[in-house]
Amino acid sequence: MESLDADSAKLVQIALNNAKYKDAVRSIWKDEDASRLILGHTNAFYVRVDGLPKKGFPKDADYVVCEVCVDDALVRSELDAHRELLQFALRSNGLSFEEFRIIPSRHGMKLRHPFVDPDEGMRP
Repeated sequence: MESLDADSAKLVQIALNNAKYKDAVRSIWKDEDASRLILGHTNAFYVRVDGLPKKGFPKDADYVVCEVCVDDALVRSELDAHRELLQFALRSNGLSFEEFRIIPSRHGMKLRHPFVDPDEGMRP
């Protein structure tokens, strides 16, 4: 990663984070249809620094948030029910963050499906 330019390193890090999310989902939902449903309705996965000040958090430290954008209310509910397990699986896969957010996808974000295998398509 150190030999890559900034843009390439960022793209590689995004791909690694997406792979860690996919592995975490598959470790929790072991049934292939269930994990495919979760991944099929996941429109984005972000690990980013939140620049807004947080009460009680050191001002000079980065406040890292992990966000999952999902386009289906049932899948959001399922992710929320397994929130602690998912956070543990993500941290076990090497991600470090202060807050985990599950947010609804809006507008054009609903058209993105980065975790769907193009050969299989999305099966509800």
